[in-house]
Amino acid sequence: MRPVNYMIIILSFLLSVQLFGTDNTRDFKRRYKKCWSDKNTITLLDTMKRAISEKKLEDYFVRHDFIQTFGGAYEEDDIEQNSIRAVYRAVIQSIRNRKIELRDNLLTLLKANPPRPDNLMREYSIYVNIPYGENKKAARYEIRILDLAAVPTIESTLSVWTRVVTRFAYKEDFTKISDVANIQSEFISVMEQSQYILEQIEKGKLSKIKGILRIDRPADSYPKSIADLVFGDSMYLFDETDIQRTYLGIYLGKGILACNTPENGTIVCKFGDERLYGIRVDCNSFRRTIPIFDDLDYQAPEVILQCLFIKYSTKKPTMLPPLPAE
Repeated sequence: MRPVNYMIIILSFLLSVQLFGTDNTRDFKRRYKKCWSDKNTITLLDTMKRAISEKKLEDYFVRHDFIQTFGGAYEEDDIEQNSIRAVYRAVIQSIRNRKIELRDNLLTLLKANPPRPDNLMREYSIYVNIPYGENKKAARYEIRILDLAAVPTIESTLSVWTRVVTRFAYKEDFTKISDVANIQSEFISVMEQSQYILEQIEKGKLSKIKGILRIDRPADSYPKSIADLVFGDSMYLFDETDIQRTYLGIYLGKGILACNTPENGTIVCKFGDERLYGIRVDCNSFRRTIPIFDDLDYQAPEVILQCLFIKYSTKKPTMLPPLPAE
């Protein structure tokens, strides 16, 4: 008989509590026949796309050298925290559009004076670095929040989207930056990609996301441990009966991965539970081929992870497979 790995059991229990709390599994399965389907609610992606199509930059801001960007967030059970994340992403988008870099700590500033849908904190000023010959120069950067709204979406009843305009405080700094991208929100592209990935995993079609995650291309970086993984990082798992046989795994967040298995096809499970399927994670195989998920701090919606985990729970074996005969 194999020795019991108590650390795996404890980790699995803690992750279950973190993900599902006291939700009744049977009720959960009834509510979520399809993880991205809810007749009463739309996604944050749809909400932001509609806002971008409807909210055109007003002439006043065009004349005064502002650019417009959008942000969204749903990760926290708190409107204020989601507002901070949404505004941060919108401002960072404007920084990326202008190809400049922050000099001040924007996140600290927003946390000290948080924007909320129900208050009047709508203007901020920070310093950025802009090219100045062979060196860099500090420039004052103005931020105005034009729209900030909390909306119920599939991801969270406390999702937030925002529309932000930004500009250099002084005309002389504006004229030094000539090549400005017109990207409204890279976070929208990230949400589109991740929703497709999660939908294919729900269908059990892990092979369909290899292209979008560039699995076969050289890695951008190599996470050192499970704690360093972010959504979209890939890995390989090896067969305990034949270590030469390997299976693709994709990290989804909160200790959850999707992977192929020898007997059960695609599964979604917690780290440690893969042993029940006769495979082990190769911790030296962690790869990050899509850095933007990390750059924009993307996290898969917890409610979607809950749904996927429970949908695949019916495949989960109740005990470790027998040891191979010697």
